[in-house]
Amino acid sequence: MIVTLAGHVDHGKTSIVRALTGVDTDRLAEEKRRGLTIDLGFAYTDLGAHRVGFVDVPGHHRFVHNMVAGIAGQQYALLVVAADDGVMPQSLEHLQILRLLGLNRGVVALNKVDRVSADRLHEVRQQIRTLVDGSFLASAEIVDVSCETGTGIDDLAGHFEQAAASAVHTSRDALFRLAIDRAFTVRGSGVVVTGTVVDGTTTVDARLVTSAGVPVRVRSIHVQDEPSSTATVGDRAAINIAGADLGEVRRGDWLLDPATREPVDGFAARLTVLDDFPRPVKHNAPVHAYHATSHTQARILLIEGAPIAPGATAICDVVCEEPLHVKIGDRFVLRDHDLERTLGGGRVAEIGVPLSRRRNESRRQRLTAVRLDDVTDSLAALANQSPLAVEDFARHWNLAADTVEQLAGSAHLQRIDDHLLHPELVDAASRFVRDKLAKHHREHPDSPGLNPDEICAGTSAERQAQRLVLGAQVESGALRIDNGRYAETTHRAAIPENVQRLFESVETWLDSTQPPSLGDIAKRLRRPFPAFEREMRALPAFQLAVRVSDTRYYLPARLAELADAAVRLDNQGPFTVRDFRDATGVGRNVVIEVLEHFDAAGFTKRVGDTRHVVGDASRIGQTS
Repeated sequence: MIVTLAGHVDHGKTSIVRALTGVDTDRLAEEKRRGLTIDLGFAYTDLGAHRVGFVDVPGHHRFVHNMVAGIAGQQYALLVVAADDGVMPQSLEHLQILRLLGLNRGVVALNKVDRVSADRLHEVRQQIRTLVDGSFLASAEIVDVSCETGTGIDDLAGHFEQAAASAVHTSRDALFRLAIDRAFTVRGSGVVVTGTVVDGTTTVDARLVTSAGVPVRVRSIHVQDEPSSTATVGDRAAINIAGADLGEVRRGDWLLDPATREPVDGFAARLTVLDDFPRPVKHNAPVHAYHATSHTQARILLIEGAPIAPGATAICDVVCEEPLHVKIGDRFVLRDHDLERTLGGGRVAEIGVPLSRRRNESRRQRLTAVRLDDVTDSLAALANQSPLAVEDFARHWNLAADTVEQLAGSAHLQRIDDHLLHPELVDAASRFVRDKLAKHHREHPDSPGLNPDEICAGTSAERQAQRLVLGAQVESGALRIDNGRYAETTHRAAIPENVQRLFESVETWLDSTQPPSLGDIAKRLRRPFPAFEREMRALPAFQLAVRVSDTRYYLPARLAELADAAVRLDNQGPFTVRDFRDATGVGRNVVIEVLEHFDAAGFTKRVGDTRHVVGDASRIGQTS
């Protein structure tokens, strides 16, 4: 279990850690000279059967940025209040930050009890109860402590032992992320980074990347200051890495599974402004943004229009001066740029900030639909609004793609290509497409069909769903596509007389496995080539011919013969252009045109100088 301390400057946080562990966490010369904690300090001890770590944080308001860097959501809080001073400004601000960052368990140490009277002790207890009222520490134990006399130290240690025994780290099947708060070198070992494991698990020899994209290998791991083969969510870990120099890693960086690296310049969030913040938060307000161990200057862009009042929660965009590695659900803290006090904080609801349509209704609905504590519900809700790219959703939520596939199965979503769609969205898109085509066929019986731009309509999400459904229905055989136009499989367009006459004039030339080029046919028919070439484009629309290249057309049956020849060759293994030429008797130049058409149609796949069949030969004559 990891305990993070909080409290006003000089209330005795470092002294309590020293009394519990025997370790002085003030390691900097300036800290020892001034008697003031400036940066994070760490100490560990065994309490019963449990290893407990302590993160000592600075209490001075000038070093709040260092305090925030020491906090992770699954830590245990120790709020320290000195009996002589009582509750002070940083007592409140630190508690607010703990709440904003999601801590939900803790204890209060009432320190320096040897210095005050019983009446003063009672008074400060009441101050503490007022301070923690409504917070996760509302019913927390208050332990009387004196580091001078030793009063309460054993009681506090016993409390932590019991808390460690009952601690349960909630973990989802997430990819590994460690927020780096220190980086240093060890003689004979190289670079070591330390921090809290925010998500996932890593092992010795694992391949990771830094947030700057430097690939590294895990050489060794220490967890809670002891050797370990793994580090998992909630652990305080020191990881010896190979592949990065000390100058390439620093506080604010991350150690990541390569699949999850995605620096972003902004994000949408649900922001809560603190009750005691002195003014509403306006559009474009400058702030300091703190996420894990990272810090950058940023601006708040309102989405819902009106300024966010103190105590209120609203969706907004946070645009950062430097990239952050946030994931959906991550917590962050914002401090006011001018007042140098905590403004509020919240959770990431969407990765990235769009350049346009930032405030439109569909985006507001999407942000409202996100359930930050339930990935499956969020997946289902979002997939009912618009198609979701599996890889994007996985990366934004810090999940493996196969985990998203499993969640999609639980939510009964449908996959089309690389997207997930709710059945209701698929049904609506399918009905729209069918109705549009049926109406068109009734009103225009001589038309071969419609292209996607003519079919799809509505919002951007609706159009995307309709396009995906078009492809799926062609795959299932419910629709067909010819020359880029979709039609019902039973529809046969009436062929205009001019098209029929054209076809009859060229049919003899196209009825071959090696038809002449359009230029040759035009010469033989004594037709000007530009006009003839334009007229020939009508033949594929009525399934009369297949356009293999800009200058060559085939009868569907003759092209199907060549597809069958490719299948026979493929049965013997990958084949070359020469193999296909020898098997069909077709000239090399025409063979290249045909095979490139097969590649484009998804019937064959080229690998180097060879090809193999990957598609259905029975459908090749239908593609143009």
